[in-house]
Amino acid sequence: MSVKIVADSACDLPPHLVQAYDITIVPLVVTVNGRDVSHLYNAPDAFWEVVLQEGVRPQTAAPPPGQIAQVFASLVDAGHDVIAITLTGKLSGVYQAFRVAAASAGGRVHVFDSRSLSLGIGVQVLEAARMAAAGAGVAEILQHLTALRARVRVLAVLDTVDWAERGGRIAYLMPVIRRAARLFNVKVLLSVEDGEVRLLGVQRAYRAALQVLKRHVLALAPVTHLLVPHTRQHALAQTLADELAPALGLPREEVIVQEAGAVLGAHVGPGALGVAVVRAAG
Repeated sequence: MSVKIVADSACDLPPHLVQAYDITIVPLVVTVNGRDVSHLYNAPDAFWEVVLQEGVRPQTAAPPPGQIAQVFASLVDAGHDVIAITLTGKLSGVYQAFRVAAASAGGRVHVFDSRSLSLGIGVQVLEAARMAAAGAGVAEILQHLTALRARVRVLAVLDTVDWAERGGRIAYLMPVIRRAARLFNVKVLLSVEDGEVRLLGVQRAYRAALQVLKRHVLALAPVTHLLVPHTRQHALAQTLADELAPALGLPREEVIVQEAGAVLGAHVGPGALGVAVVRAAG
């Protein structure tokens, strides 16, 4: 009995890897001015075109459990066990929606909270899919994911905090950010660890913030994986990967650089640049 991997669309994996490992993606709900753009989860150019046309910030939500249950049922009915990996349950209701949907699958669906965002989820999904493709069973994959999850770190620079503030996911950080931003239009550095967003600091200039970001990333060495998500920062993202890969002793061709989709874009806005790493075991 084979294992199939399911993920929500917040994982931001490149489409060619999703296809290569037969990963099933459940789109999270994204609307712009009431218009459903959930289908644009892996089409950032089209997503941002809609956002600019409408002139309003997108809204996100978990899909209905019944919709998720249909995805699970199709895989289980085809004879598969399922591991579903979700956006952190500490910032979203997606994990709980997946758990509700899995309850009707007779124990054949196992929902795993990535406790991460964007490619911090994606690296876990990819590792699970590679193991499943190699014939690993549910217990082995879940054991590996549990160990891997504890070593995943995501760090990012936001060009603006307006989108994150309106989304409400980091409301607990906004008082200190706003105090720091009273006099300047600061760039904010954030980290995601164990499913929670933490403030790393603020800088007056984007380039200065990137230098701080790189120092934090290098301090996490040794690492086994490097991924660079971004929103509308194609050139800077490639440059960041070019600089960090050799500094961390990783082959540049193995570094995933990917523009984040509609889910992350809705909460951080354009101009965000991040790094996801997996720290070496031990």
